[in-house]
Order: sequence, then C-alpha cells, then structure tokens
Amino acid sequence: MLINICLKGTDILMKKKILLDFDIGTEIDDAIALAYLLANPNCELVGITTCCGESIKRAELASMLCKVAGKDDIPIHAGCEQPILIPQMETTAPQARILNDWPHETGFKPNTAIPFMQEVIRENPGEITLLATAPMTNLGVLFAMDPE
Repeated sequence: MLINICLKGTDILMKKKILLDFDIGTEIDDAIALAYLLANPNCELVGITTCCGESIKRAELASMLCKVAGKDDIPIHAGCEQPILIPQMETTAPQARILNDWPHETGFKPNTAIPFMQEVIRENPGEITLLATAPMTNLGVLFAMDPE
C-alpha cells in the first residue's frame, strides 16, 4: 500500500512522507485524493503543489480543504500553468467558484512549487514519496533543473 510502510523486523507503522502534486479544481478526483491523505493517520503530508491553468486558485482550493480538515499548516505552492510540450487542456479551475463560501489562504505566489519540491526532497533524502496525479509539468521542470 502506498501510505503504509513498516520498519524492518517490527510491526511498527511509520508515517509516510508524501509530497502531493495535483491539479485540483477541475474534477472531483483530486479533492478526494487530498481528503484521503489528510484523514490517513499513516500519512505525513509534507507539502502540496499545484499545476495547470489558474494554479494559484488551485492552491487556494487545496488550502480550503486543509482548513476544513484542521490541517492548515501544510505548505502549499502554486506551480507551472503551461505544459511543456502540448497545448493547455485545463485553462481554468471551475471548482474555484466555491472559494467565496469557504475560508482559505490567499496570497499564493506564482511558480514557487519547483523550488519548494526541490528543497523538501533534498532535506529528506530517500524519505519522500512524490505523488503526482496531475500533468507532469512540475515534475518535468524539477527533473530538468535538478536531475539528481
């Protein structure tokens, strides 16, 4: 299972450090994935990054769900809005229309996801599971900038 890992030779479960990269705001699947990770006691969500069109609104949506779950201390960063090789298919985050009805953080800066991902991965060598459910633009840029 992705979230649960065991220490060698013991039955003690450790929290798995997850860095989630997704495109919340277009379809329900990303919101469900985030809700699952927020509720899972064996998951340490070390950060959330967004991509696709309106990545800042997508970060605000992630913030909204984190606040609802009582976990508004998770770092959230907006990433790449434009794909590298193909035309943008998700230019807007239509689910963002509910943001006026729910508390959420604002003031996210554009294009902070890549340096954040790089920092978290480097500070936790071999411990991070990078879970990407979005177009792989943030990951492609990350690996192009830092192949290690």
